[in-house]
Amino acid sequence: MNRQELLNKLIIQPKSLTVRDGFYQKNRVADICTNVEGVQMSYLLELAEYQKKVQIRPFEGLEKECVLCIGPKIPKKKKYCFENDEAFWLEAEQDSIAIIGKTPEGMLLGLKSLIRMLSETEELPLMELYDYPDIPFRAVHTCMFRPDDGTEKEESSPEDIKKMMKTAAICGYNHIFIEFWGMFPYSREYAHWPNAYTRAEIEDLISFAMNQLHIRPLPAQNLTSHAGWSRIVSRKHTVLDQRPDLSDMYIPGGWCFATENPDTQVFLKELMDELLAMFRNPPYLHACCDKAFGFGSTEEDRTMSADILFAKHISFLNSYLQEKNTTMAMWGDMLYSSMDALYWKCSEKTADYIPKNILMNIWTHNNPGRKWQDAAFFENKGFQTVYSPFMNEESIESMVNVCRERKSHGIVQTTWHLPQTAVPYVILSGTLQWCGIKPQNDKINQFQNIWYR
Repeated sequence: MNRQELLNKLIIQPKSLTVRDGFYQKNRVADICTNVEGVQMSYLLELAEYQKKVQIRPFEGLEKECVLCIGPKIPKKKKYCFENDEAFWLEAEQDSIAIIGKTPEGMLLGLKSLIRMLSETEELPLMELYDYPDIPFRAVHTCMFRPDDGTEKEESSPEDIKKMMKTAAICGYNHIFIEFWGMFPYSREYAHWPNAYTRAEIEDLISFAMNQLHIRPLPAQNLTSHAGWSRIVSRKHTVLDQRPDLSDMYIPGGWCFATENPDTQVFLKELMDELLAMFRNPPYLHACCDKAFGFGSTEEDRTMSADILFAKHISFLNSYLQEKNTTMAMWGDMLYSSMDALYWKCSEKTADYIPKNILMNIWTHNNPGRKWQDAAFFENKGFQTVYSPFMNEESIESMVNVCRERKSHGIVQTTWHLPQTAVPYVILSGTLQWCGIKPQNDKINQFQNIWYR
C-alpha cells in the first residue's frame, strides 16, 4: 500500500505521513506500556481490540514525552517536535506501534487516531504519522428531553448520549455539552420532571466520558429564558406545572425567569452548584440565555431598560460562576441585531456592558451567505467565540473555515432534538475541524456504521 492509497481510506487526513513497504502484524503484540500514570486506557484499547493490561515503565531518552508503546519495540530515540499540546507522532513497525505526544492529551488523541485507522484499513502499512487538530475547542452540543413531552424528537437517553460521545471522541472532539430540559435530578423535586434521569445515571455518563473516552463533558441549562425547560410545542413548564405557587419566580407566562427576584437568584445559584458538582468542576457551564422576551421581577422592573436588566442578569450569573472557577458560555443572539430577529432584543450596545470573559456562542446555523459577521462583532468587542452550525453541510463547512481563518476558539456542533439524524453532520464537522478536508459521504456513512452503536 502506498501513501495515496492509505490516505484514500482515511476519513481524517494527517498533517504528515510517510509510508514504507510492509504491514503491521497486530497479532504479534507482546505487551502494552506507557510512561503516563493515572490515565485509564483500557476502554480505548478494547475498541482497538487490544486486550492486554497496560504496564507503567520509563523510556530512556524520552523522559519529556508521553509515550504509549504497543508491542515489544520502543519508539525511535529522536528529537520529537510538536506544534501544540494536542500534537502526536504515530509510528507503525512490523510488530509494534509507538504513539508519542507532548502531553497525555496528545498521546490519547494518537491512540484514538490508531483506533480509527485500524477500523478503516484491512492492513495497516508501516508508517510514520504526525498530526494535530486545527481547531482547539471541538464540542458537540446535545440535549436531554422529557421522553413524553408530546413533541417530535429522537431518543436522548444516557445510553443514546453515550453512543454520541463515543462517535465524537473517535472523530476527534474533546468536549460535549449536555443540555438538560427538565431531566437533571436537582435536589428541589419540582426543578425536574418526575421521570428525570437519576444521579447514578448522570454520574455514569460523566464518568464514561471523562475516564474512558477522555472527552470533557460540560453542563448546559438555560438560566434566563426557555425557563420551562421543555419544548415550545409541548406547552408544559417543568416548575410551574408542578408548583404554580412559584409563579413570582418567572415573568408572566413563565418563558423567562424573573431575574431581579432574590428567590429566583437563590434558585439559580443552587442549580449551578449542583451542575458544577456533578460535572466535577467543569471549565465551562453553558447558561444559554437565548430568545429572551423580557426580564425583571415586577412591572416596575420591566419599565427599566432591557439593556440594563439583561446585562445585570448576565453579570450575576457570570460573577457566581467566576467564584467557582468556571467560565460562563452563552448564546449571543440577544446581543446582535441580525441574529434571531423574530425575538425581542436588547440593543447591540448591551454587549459593551457585560463581562468579556464570557465565552460567546454564535448559533446562526444555516446562513453561510452572511459570512458570519456576528463573529467579527463579538471578537472585535473582546469576546472569545465559538460557532454552532446545525444540520447544513454548507453552513458547517463555512463556519469551520471562518473559525480557522479568524483563529477563533472553536466549534460547538449542535444536534438539538435530532441526535440520531444529526450524527453524519457531527462526523462531517469533526473531520473539518481537525484537518479542513471534507470527506466523501461513503466514508461518513462507514464511520457512523462502525462507531454509532
